Amino acid sequence: MNDSRFSSLTPREIECLKGVAQHKRTKDIASDLDLSPKTVDAYIANAVRKLGFSDRDSAVRALMNNSATIGGFSSSAISGVENEASTESSSWLGRLPWPFPTRERPTNDLSYPGTIAAILIAASLMVAAMSVYILAISVLEHS
Repeated sequence: MNDSRFSSLTPREIECLKGVAQHKRTKDIASDLDLSPKTVDAYIANAVRKLGFSDRDSAVRALMNNSATIGGFSSSAISGVENEASTESSSWLGRLPWPFPTRERPTNDLSYPGTIAAILIAASLMVAAMSVYILAISVLEHS
């Protein structure tokens, strides 16, 4: 990757990408840096664009892999950061299409029918749990 891309990043863009690397929400990064969430999103979008990537995770991985290019940014300084190899071997559970954001999938990318199906499955599980609870109470009352 071209070193001039990394040198074109501003300190704020780097700080925002560090927050992404720490798996912080935009709101939390904004609070830490005393900025608005929209400003943080703009810094991250600018950094991603300058580095030539289509998503923020790829930009963070590139920065971590080239940490010598910019001072103070290393994977050892960031807790809980996964490199590219570890995300490939992540658990099957993280790759399921959950109806809520996960570490592997930070946005809800289920289609409308998929979201409805997830809600119906969750409701069915709650009904089943309540049925077991009611059955247990009735067994205890009759004994």
